[in-house]
Amino acid sequence: MRYAAVMFDVIESRKYSERYEVQQMLMNCIDYLNGIYRDSIKKEVVSSAGDEFQGLFLDLQSAFVYIRKLQILIYPIKIRCGIGYGEIKYDVEEWTSAAFDGEAYYLARAAIVSIGKQKNNAICFHTKSLYDKYLNVLCSSDMQVKTSQSQTAQLIELVADIMLPLVYREEDKKFYEFILESRQILIEQGQKNKGKDKYRENMILNVEYAFAFENREHYMKKEVTFCMDEFWAFGMATEIARIMNTTRQNIDRYISSGKIKESRTMDKAIFELLGEDIW
Repeated sequence: MRYAAVMFDVIESRKYSERYEVQQMLMNCIDYLNGIYRDSIKKEVVSSAGDEFQGLFLDLQSAFVYIRKLQILIYPIKIRCGIGYGEIKYDVEEWTSAAFDGEAYYLARAAIVSIGKQKNNAICFHTKSLYDKYLNVLCSSDMQVKTSQSQTAQLIELVADIMLPLVYREEDKKFYEFILESRQILIEQGQKNKGKDKYRENMILNVEYAFAFENREHYMKKEVTFCMDEFWAFGMATEIARIMNTTRQNIDRYISSGKIKESRTMDKAIFELLGEDIW
């Protein structure tokens, strides 16, 4: 049986003066995602060495959804991730992912090595399929769009993903409130360590997550064609403005400049492609 092995590491983790904050935020998010996606995980994501992590998933879609969600949650921390799809050598229930071996892990390691030392979020797949190169071009384009987004656009992506997720899971709004505080601490560290005003805007911090979770049920019931249409539902911008206590025009500006609809549509396209019977 084939599984999707995930390996990732933190990009430029040394730039943070308080690396403990980075590690703590990562571990909190990983623990949270290990819980909400547990039915899609063969072996939980764990730290394998310092800033390196790995896990084993039942399929490629689940691996992608997990990493995509992690990248959204841990902003401004960035990770490069390799995902391999193949068999494993030993299937011992008591072992963690860090003790596992086999083709899936070899391919994941080759994928992350191929990414190189770039400084932006990255996801690379290695499944030994002829379609890998097309999938990875789409992933690269998706990451480039997300990298150019401002803090607020990144936050809007997070809120939009609560309202209309790729895969529905029961979630905890208190966790999101906690994460919002943690990401602001890291952003402020980044400002000090860069020695220049890289983050010129002030992120909108007053987010009413309770409203987002109420609307989540509303949008999940809508009939939306994801393959050709934007991964977006009518009226979401208005509701996000209410959730973030600002005007719809302001939200529309960030959606346009951050290419949020395009970013989410590419996420959905990658997800759907990974579900095809070609891997």
